[in-house]
Amino acid sequence: MKKVKGDPRFERKHLRAPLKSTCLYVDGEHVFKSKIVNISEGGILLSDLPHIPEINSLPLAIDLFQYPRFQAQSLEQLKSLNIFELPRTILKTKARMVRSFEGQSNVDKIFVNFIGCEFYNPQADFSSFITAYVETFAKNTIYLLSLFESLGNRQDQLELLRTVSHLLGYDRRMKIPLLRAKVLHDYQSLESL
Repeated sequence: MKKVKGDPRFERKHLRAPLKSTCLYVDGEHVFKSKIVNISEGGILLSDLPHIPEINSLPLAIDLFQYPRFQAQSLEQLKSLNIFELPRTILKTKARMVRSFEGQSNVDKIFVNFIGCEFYNPQADFSSFITAYVETFAKNTIYLLSLFESLGNRQDQLELLRTVSHLLGYDRRMKIPLLRAKVLHDYQSLESL
């Protein structure tokens, strides 16, 4: 079936944003740790799972940090920010795996890199934390894109652009055209499939 832009069957219900953090999940009597690729109000994309869960209902603990609005910060304030020292919230919920692994052998499961999970029965304030994170990430990404547009030859402008890029998880050493293309791609994928 061909994807048609504007077709509601292929539109996301919620904005998503990259999240370079970790998630703990429980399977049986064991707790496992995985990386988070992105998050939205509706679900989460996990990678580097050491074990593919046998159950479909996963108890999760998500490490969600809270970005400030970068546009309201000076270059010196931004340079003093450490991503690992940002305020954090640990969100606990349950999720269903969206992808099915029925019929796959244990060997096949080893090669699974990503698992998408849909949240269900979250606590009352759960969605508000994720919405705030996604909205702030999107605004910070728009701010970063505006820095590309206003980039001149001044060293402080370039340092501001590279600092904001680094805080959003990009390699600050990347060449500017490649960095801009990557940021633009990620911004466009906030809403796309």
